[in-house]
Amino acid sequence: MIPVTIGACRGWFHPPRGTPLDRGVVLCAPFGQEALATHRGWRALAEALAAAGLAALRFDYPGAGDSAGDDGQPCLDAWTDATLAAAAWLQREAGLAQVMLCGLRLGALLAATAAGRQPGLVHGLMLLAPPASGRVHARELAMAAGSAADGAAIGFDGIEVAGFRLHEADCARLATVDLGEAAAAAQAQRLLLATPFRAAGRADQAAARLGARHLEFDHMPFQGCDGFLRPAHESVTPLADFRAMARWAACGAPPCARAVQPAAAARLALPGTGEETALRFGPGGALAGILCEPGWRRPDAPALLILNAGANPHAGNGRFAVRLARHAAALGIASLRMDAHGIGDSDGEDAAAAPLEAALFGDAAIADVAAALDALEARGHARCIAVGICSGAHNAFQAALRDARIAGLALANLPAFDRAAGGAPALDGGPPPGEHPLLRRPRMLLRRLVAEFDRLAADRLGRAGGPDRARSWLRRLQRRGVTLLLAYSRDDRSLRELRAHFGRHGRTLPRAAPMRCVILSGTEHSLTPRAMQDEFIGHLDAQLRQHHGLDAPPRDRAEARRPQPVAREIEDTAA
Repeated sequence: MIPVTIGACRGWFHPPRGTPLDRGVVLCAPFGQEALATHRGWRALAEALAAAGLAALRFDYPGAGDSAGDDGQPCLDAWTDATLAAAAWLQREAGLAQVMLCGLRLGALLAATAAGRQPGLVHGLMLLAPPASGRVHARELAMAAGSAADGAAIGFDGIEVAGFRLHEADCARLATVDLGEAAAAAQAQRLLLATPFRAAGRADQAAARLGARHLEFDHMPFQGCDGFLRPAHESVTPLADFRAMARWAACGAPPCARAVQPAAAARLALPGTGEETALRFGPGGALAGILCEPGWRRPDAPALLILNAGANPHAGNGRFAVRLARHAAALGIASLRMDAHGIGDSDGEDAAAAPLEAALFGDAAIADVAAALDALEARGHARCIAVGICSGAHNAFQAALRDARIAGLALANLPAFDRAAGGAPALDGGPPPGEHPLLRRPRMLLRRLVAEFDRLAADRLGRAGGPDRARSWLRRLQRRGVTLLLAYSRDDRSLRELRAHFGRHGRTLPRAAPMRCVILSGTEHSLTPRAMQDEFIGHLDAQLRQHHGLDAPPRDRAEARRPQPVAREIEDTAA
């Protein structure tokens, strides 16, 4: 796959394999958490289309994913315009005669709406699990926003669902969209509807809308839809469904007389902030990430290394990693947000298909952190602050114990300091898997006694390396001067692990070290609410100011020149 830019949008081009056909497919992603959860599988669909001889293009809407912009303003019309721009780009840059649009959920509505703006432009529409109407989808989003544990978005005119925002003007605009009307206006020669055929009948409402417009369409069972739309660490890529869709898309396509491969465009300008570059790094270039470099740089400031939270791709829950990276760039600080093996755009076995403990907390994930540190160092960033939530916090902490290039840690809801000691909560923040409720308190008491004995032995007798490995590890970081921010959601189960080693709210954390423990105001484990993200970023800012020279006046910006790129950017070859 090849990184491309389409205006202000980040995209990935998947060249056709085998005998190329004179047809391409633009993939229109769903909204918000559904896009995050299906990111890995969406790439698999693009690869299935490429294997069938079709050029495929994935892209992020403006203000979403890795594209420029934010979601503070109405954006639905901009997303529709971007869809048309992506279709025009694919036809022009790949030299194709025919283009199809393929959309999932809200992406299906956007695809149909965009095609309806220029009737006859697209050869076909592929509508995957579409809402019957925009009104239905807007109501679903409003209900999800209303049920959020940490309340609605404050100071925003719209709704927030798992950290993703939709302006009230977009909600009103979405409510006017009818699937059948939009598909009819598109005048596409071919039309595919793929639905899960639930017993309740709601999925068939989409077919009814198309039928009411007397449209001819092929109706395909989307049997793996429900498993596909689960959270990222549980999402199952429906490969059989995708292969069937690829065969349908390729049917009747003429051969391509002269295949054209677009040039790679790894860099994306961020007006007023800097630029971002898509990187491949690690052994064989198997790992993917986005390097965000400011327009000017504080020469002495460490870079940020932002790790995956669970199996979510590098953009992060509620786009947290993107927002943090660009916030840091505005302060003159570079960052790399990365995907570990099997996550997002990196190679390797799908993390959701592998045992979670090994995929998200194993040695391979920590080795990926070392590869990212190598990539940053090659770019002139010898020191960094590793930032992680949940499993990302675990991998950052363990990597810091092994690599002196990590000068600071900012960890949210670290599941356990020492997973071998037991007690680590489940990936979703629930009770530890397999733990019997009746043994919870006795086990906690025993671990507190061991930790207290270790503390007293170290403080009063000068003995180091006691039975509590977590305290020994923090002493090691303390000797190196590593700064540590420990942030926990209110009432999060990971607080039990903090208490097991360092007492309530970390009262026995090493005092001499630059270590700080804070309790966030929200309760969500993954920090999806925007308010919790902003609170965490504020604490990270304080860490940078207090310990990493952020308050020091920057040098003349003309002198703060960016080092020459050394880390390998994504090559313009198919992966």
